[in-house]
Amino acid sequence: MSNKKWNWALPLVFSVVLIAGMWLGHCLTLKSGQDLFQKNKGSALQETLDLMRLHYVDTLKIDSIEQLSIEQLMDHLDPHSIYLAPQALAAANEELSGNFEGIGVEFTIRKDSVIVTHVISKGPSSVAGLEPGDRIIKAGDSALTYAGIEAERVKNLIRGPKRSTITIQVFRDGKKIEKKITRGAIPLPAVDAAYLIDDTTGYIKLNRFSENSYEEFMEALEDLLQQGMLSLVFDLRGNGGGFMNEATDMADEFLDGDKLIVYTKGAHYPKREYRCKRPGLFEKGKLMVLVNEDAASASEVLAGALQDWCRATLVGMPTFGKGLVQEQFELSNQSAIRLTVARYYSPLGRSIQRSYENGNEAYHEAAVNRSLQPLLNENDSMAAILKKKRFLTACGDTLYGGMGIMPHLLVAVDYQTDTKNWIAKNDIAQLEDFTVDFYRRHHKQVQAIRAVNSMEADPQLRNQLTKEWKSLNPAASPLPVDMYNYALARIARFRFGNNGYHQLVNQKDPVIETALKKLRD
Repeated sequence: MSNKKWNWALPLVFSVVLIAGMWLGHCLTLKSGQDLFQKNKGSALQETLDLMRLHYVDTLKIDSIEQLSIEQLMDHLDPHSIYLAPQALAAANEELSGNFEGIGVEFTIRKDSVIVTHVISKGPSSVAGLEPGDRIIKAGDSALTYAGIEAERVKNLIRGPKRSTITIQVFRDGKKIEKKITRGAIPLPAVDAAYLIDDTTGYIKLNRFSENSYEEFMEALEDLLQQGMLSLVFDLRGNGGGFMNEATDMADEFLDGDKLIVYTKGAHYPKREYRCKRPGLFEKGKLMVLVNEDAASASEVLAGALQDWCRATLVGMPTFGKGLVQEQFELSNQSAIRLTVARYYSPLGRSIQRSYENGNEAYHEAAVNRSLQPLLNENDSMAAILKKKRFLTACGDTLYGGMGIMPHLLVAVDYQTDTKNWIAKNDIAQLEDFTVDFYRRHHKQVQAIRAVNSMEADPQLRNQLTKEWKSLNPAASPLPVDMYNYALARIARFRFGNNGYHQLVNQKDPVIETALKKLRD
């Protein structure tokens, strides 16, 4: 009887369990669906963009709006976390890679003309026979002689893949000349100049820390050592940084043992140390490092390590004060963000980074102010400095954190009064254009000069330059000594490249004069 009752009740129990299971499953599915929806639900920003895309009255360029939104987000972070649109990203990566593909010229735009100002030695344009002073009037089928022409358009026309060709039409000496140029890989040298200032003092000017900078630096260092260099002036002025590993490799050439060069750490990034790994080429010779307000990031890492270990004397102006590490994250539209992930610290534990608590605009303004009055403005007054954390080196120097790198010897570059007056009255671009024209008119004479120093000592060249400046620019002021030397240095660049330019410019440089005096004391 009990079996019959159970047989009768079994379908009912099964039905109840099934219904309960379905109800419970429905509840779980609903909850799970809600959780899943919450988990994958886009941000309010994404929801807004989607609504605008679907419902706005006019067609919108959503990519541009997204870019604007990302840029505004970056503005709420530190001054060095940035968004790079696709074109800006390509340009930034190109600079750090140390090369690009094109025809190998530098140019300026004057009125309605594109004027070649420099032809890279052994590059495609040099092989094809382009010269400084040539006016590019046509690139392919595109005319380049109209008012309002933009440099970016010119770059887009003349650059292109390696081994592709382009026909350039130039105007020279009253004639139109066509040159067929095969594009190639164009190096962007990191070392601007390397030469002996005197029999035993070398000079190296480094403009960036790119992928090839350490290799270039080593070639220059080895060459100078072979020429008998005992002391080195290493110029980092204007070097805004780049790859930190290139800077630490260079530091390793100056520091002995396994000395700490720099370390980094951040909230989500554990402490990481960078130390010397091998014997360096120049661990003992006297070393002067030149810095200024435009020396930043990797430049400050290198200068700071050499200062902390008492290895070098720093000369010039306080550095920029960028001690933040950025990591690049690619986005789906070929753009990227460079996000600050850690801070740099010198071997003694100094933070290189200046404060940005008053906002990005005030942060950048402070960099300009400190270059004008390195110890008198709000951020770098002695009272403010003394409040910062202090560090003592083994050689007895007192250093400070949170303010970039303060050189041992402060030297503010101050033009003479007559030069200041000339700059106030005249456009330097006019003088630069004049030097290109002067070189074109006296090409054979300049090419016949065998040494850079001969240019400065050549009275005929000096008289010609001064006379023609006044003749071609009757309304212009006479050239003061500093501006004359600048003009001569630009002409030297046409003949001897960047090495020639810097050799002439450096002869009147008060920072270099101070460094040399210290070396000889």
